[in-house]
Amino acid sequence: MKKKLFFWLVIAIFSANCYAQFSKTHYIPPLSGSSSVISEDQYLYISTPNVNPINFRIIELGGNTITGTVSRSNPYVYYVGFGNDTQLHIDSSSSNIAFSNKGYIVEADDLIYVSARVTAGSGNQAGQLVSKGKASLGTHFRVGALTNLQVANYFDIHSTFISVLATENNTTINFSDFGTGIQPVNSGTGDAPFSIVLNSGESYVMTVQGPHDPNRAGLIGALVTSDKPIALNCGSFGGSNAVGNLDLGFDQIVPLERISNTEYIFIKSTGIDAVETVLLVADSDNTDVFLSGATTPNFTINAGDYLVLDGSNFDAAGNLYVQTSQKVFAYQSIGDNGATDQRNQELFFVPPLSCQTPRIIDNIPAIDYVGSRQFTGRVTIVTKVGATLNFVIDGIPYSLAALSVIASVNGPTAVQGNVDYETYVITGLSGNVSVYSTQELYLAAYGSSGAATFGGYYSGFTFEPEVSF
Repeated sequence: MKKKLFFWLVIAIFSANCYAQFSKTHYIPPLSGSSSVISEDQYLYISTPNVNPINFRIIELGGNTITGTVSRSNPYVYYVGFGNDTQLHIDSSSSNIAFSNKGYIVEADDLIYVSARVTAGSGNQAGQLVSKGKASLGTHFRVGALTNLQVANYFDIHSTFISVLATENNTTINFSDFGTGIQPVNSGTGDAPFSIVLNSGESYVMTVQGPHDPNRAGLIGALVTSDKPIALNCGSFGGSNAVGNLDLGFDQIVPLERISNTEYIFIKSTGIDAVETVLLVADSDNTDVFLSGATTPNFTINAGDYLVLDGSNFDAAGNLYVQTSQKVFAYQSIGDNGATDQRNQELFFVPPLSCQTPRIIDNIPAIDYVGSRQFTGRVTIVTKVGATLNFVIDGIPYSLAALSVIASVNGPTAVQGNVDYETYVITGLSGNVSVYSTQELYLAAYGSSGAATFGGYYSGFTFEPEVSF
């Protein structure tokens, strides 16, 4: 009997931790942007569901190691620094070379979440990447970013980047499938494919920016492959999907081998249709895209091509169900109706629906803060129909019904084309937030303050189990 109990305990431990953002090791390549958009306050956020303090190590690649402890009630916030030349950020004028002293590896004795949050542009921009843990590592990636295609005046404040971090020596990394005519900063390769070799702990950043017109969306759909596992960040450090203004929109993505399915549900925010976009990047030719349960494809795209679906494609309830015939890299951009000039934008990488997706997010630290600056935001949730949701906010438990006392809850809402799932939108949450569902759980959190918006996606990328103690 004792042996049988131990067996089921082990199975429960492994199955409960078969997901990515929640990992003992996190790899964070640097960010990059133009000196016309100064990167300001930069932070690493570390959290865990463990009620006991666990040890962690923030390893500055090529530099120092910062040690500390983190527990469920005491998330850890590490201040990286300020400006375009920090451990987390390089100025685009220094890009397209290899670095041995940029980026981080964060390790812990137990499972943790790690995210990077930043502000920029005199506080008018903000952004976040959510580390995908071990699931970030792979050998085949497709790039996404804000498109800049409608921007009336495209110049150097609009910057798109790819950054990679090698985890093994003598790693060959290949870059190809660029938009015709692009011109990377500090590079004579143009749109031709090229390769680099990095050792463990080295990073490489490629950037394009205005006013060279082919650079607008020239990195979207680019292919990055390697012969050994790497981590990759991509996006815009200054960009827009609309005709004017800009914000930051970047994230850490996962490789093709970690994309487990071909079905997605997206939840619209409150921005205008031009900024409420879904970006689908194809990795294979003849990839059919079906919207809202359609039985014939609405679109067909080929490898390296991308499809932009704007706010008009969402159903009347603000949901969009997407099926594809082959794997795609999916990104979502959101906006805020309080910004008539489309300044409040954000982009994050979105996971597909999967029965392996966990039912717990425990926990998101300081969900409405970047440093000392508070943002007013919302949480969007996708889960199975009939699932029960519960929450813990700053250590206090709430049922879904009780949550309405401290926040605004909209849902459950049906999804056109998929009767198995439902969605929720919750506004007004603050503090350290944990969410529990009796079924699959997909959650994005984001918020605005003035002209700036930051946010990220916190679940859905599955990987091999890691034992939690």
